[in-house]
Amino acid sequence: MKVGLLFSLTGITSITERGQYEAASFAISEFNEQHAEIEAIVRDISSDPRKSAEEAEALALDGVKIFIGCYTSACRKAVLPVLEKYDCLLVYPTLYEGQEDHPNVFYTGEVPNQQVHILIDYFMHHYGKRIYLIGNDYIYPRETNEQVKTYTSGKNGEVIEERYVPFGNQEFHEVIQDIILKKPDVIFSTLVGKSVPAFYRKYKQMGLSPESVPIFSPITKETEIEAMGAEFGAGHYSSASYFQSLSNPLNQSFIQRFHRFSEGKKPVSSVMYNTYLGTKIVLDSMLKLRAFDREKIMGYMGGKRMDTACGTLRVDANGRHLSRPVKIGKALPDGQFDIVWDSDKNINPEPFKISTRKASRVNEIVLEAWGQISEEAIIALSENGTIQYLSRKAAELTGFRKGNRLTKKMIGQLNDAFQVISHEAKHKHLLLLKPRIGRKSIPVMKFGRVRTRNEQYQLELETARIAAQSTANVLILGETGTGKEVVAKSIHEMSDRRNGPLISVNTGLIPKNLIASELFGYVEGTFTGARKGGAIGKFEAAQKGTLFLDEIGDMPMDLQVILLRALETKRIVRLGDTNEREVDIRIIAATNRNLPEEIAYGNTFRSDLYYRLNVLSLTIPPLRERPEDIEGLIREMLEELKDSYGDGPDQVNGEALQLLVEYPWPGNIRELRNVIERAYLLARSKARDITQDDFPANLRGYTARKPMQQLSLREVEKDAISKALRETKSVLEAARKLGIARSTLYRKIKEFGISI
Repeated sequence: MKVGLLFSLTGITSITERGQYEAASFAISEFNEQHAEIEAIVRDISSDPRKSAEEAEALALDGVKIFIGCYTSACRKAVLPVLEKYDCLLVYPTLYEGQEDHPNVFYTGEVPNQQVHILIDYFMHHYGKRIYLIGNDYIYPRETNEQVKTYTSGKNGEVIEERYVPFGNQEFHEVIQDIILKKPDVIFSTLVGKSVPAFYRKYKQMGLSPESVPIFSPITKETEIEAMGAEFGAGHYSSASYFQSLSNPLNQSFIQRFHRFSEGKKPVSSVMYNTYLGTKIVLDSMLKLRAFDREKIMGYMGGKRMDTACGTLRVDANGRHLSRPVKIGKALPDGQFDIVWDSDKNINPEPFKISTRKASRVNEIVLEAWGQISEEAIIALSENGTIQYLSRKAAELTGFRKGNRLTKKMIGQLNDAFQVISHEAKHKHLLLLKPRIGRKSIPVMKFGRVRTRNEQYQLELETARIAAQSTANVLILGETGTGKEVVAKSIHEMSDRRNGPLISVNTGLIPKNLIASELFGYVEGTFTGARKGGAIGKFEAAQKGTLFLDEIGDMPMDLQVILLRALETKRIVRLGDTNEREVDIRIIAATNRNLPEEIAYGNTFRSDLYYRLNVLSLTIPPLRERPEDIEGLIREMLEELKDSYGDGPDQVNGEALQLLVEYPWPGNIRELRNVIERAYLLARSKARDITQDDFPANLRGYTARKPMQQLSLREVEKDAISKALRETKSVLEAARKLGIARSTLYRKIKEFGISI
């Protein structure tokens, strides 16, 4: 039996993850002493999300079904697609930001309501309500701090500053200076890895003390304190379910056994104990079940209670989170923690207790606003080439992430792929990415009826090609009008079922009371108006072929149950009948909805149906993300129109083509087709090529609106602040809405001469 260990034995967070690796190894060693042999395959993921995904996939291909590790949320999220693809289970043993409840993950770390909220309650009661937030610039700190701000605001607290430093940053002189000037009551730290020792040391070196401004951190535990030196951590606070200093017999026994295993007296932290605990629970479940099946393991774990070194824990009903007692500890001069508060009872996990919102600092508001006005892909680089901000469109077009550092080679690739317009700003370098017309460097990929030069779409079509060679169910995702049905037809026509029928059903257009009869058919006399002799449904009509279920996300919940059973048994029952009929069909489903969000938040789509449909999935990029395809699409459309109408214009002139390439196309290919047909008929009547005059007013008006791009960042910032003041009742409320300190807002009001 193989288990994959994904930990950073080198890299920025290795000071924490090496301990987790030892804890997992210890749990496996204890298991192997008593039971069947477990082979632990270790991979060093080096604090790198991309490497995490690559190593996980390599192990999954080698037959590994159980993974343990991935300390950072960025690494965890990077491996989720691998877990889904190979139906694997990840034991994620680290506190995290919540906002996730994935069916392939067993979260043994604390969620914010079990850790962050109690820290806030404690320090607001004992120290004050003015908080300084400092964290590394990635998922966990930003998501957690959004919840901190919301929770604090509800208790009349004030976040006086929110600062982020790059992942791995170790220079904090300027940050500590800012803390000294702003005089917060407490510091709330979400720093990780090598940034933790550097921050605590600089804090002490610059004369701050925990008696006046203590640091509260859900992350800084025994291992981090050992790395920095106990004298630097003493007096500061943390929270967790487990601390090494717990004096109960179970913990004392665990510590002794672990120290014998590790051949030393290394400190043990909560993430280490959570790693040990999660590994032990899953291995014991596998032993009981004699199976590696993820669903069986999680089903078996659901509801289990266990006595542990940190108290009696309970796995929640779906086998994903732990209900647990929680404690707050104050670091002592010996590197251990004195328990200053104990919940005395279990706190249930609520990973979605406080919804996060997008970060709304003024500079990001400005960039977001400017990005909306310009309707362009925007990247903001620091002086050393690190991405400090990128718009959603820039992220989708380039695949870059905030925090990436662009090399000369990467910038050269941007210039090859786009028309890059540079703007210099204070301490920033702004890049606007505009599509190039007629870019020929990437050859056209053909898949059935689909043609594309877009690299991302080509990758998705590789999945479609695999789907065509299999009988697995397929889920096609994409916005309305992107051509999901065309891809479905191409998969069918290139499959072994090409000689069978392709039956298409738009489940969003059929009245709710008719969906069942449309899909499964009915017998005579089932309902008033039923056809004599009854009728077959779409399932039977697609026999030996393919059934395409469009807009599956709109199907009513009660019918989803019936559909799921039909998919699992390959049998259907007509309405009014009792006889089961066997069907041999292949299902391709499509939707423009985000089904995981529908499952997690709206409870409008069944998770079991989603995973039954989502054996192979592909996402069609919207037209605005593949402008290199527009010229080819127009050429195809003009040829089709000539076949229908006869002679007409052969091309679109250069100025009009540029507008079509730059336009964002909210209606995607469907909208483009309508625009081209209208323009074709108008130009045909005048016996000339298509020009901008042949486009509808909203498209022509796009050019007229573009001068708005000339607004400066300063003007947009002023507008954002003025709008916030108009929409709120006080300066304090406006500051909270903007995500800045009240003093900062007063300074901006004075700077811009805004009347209040």
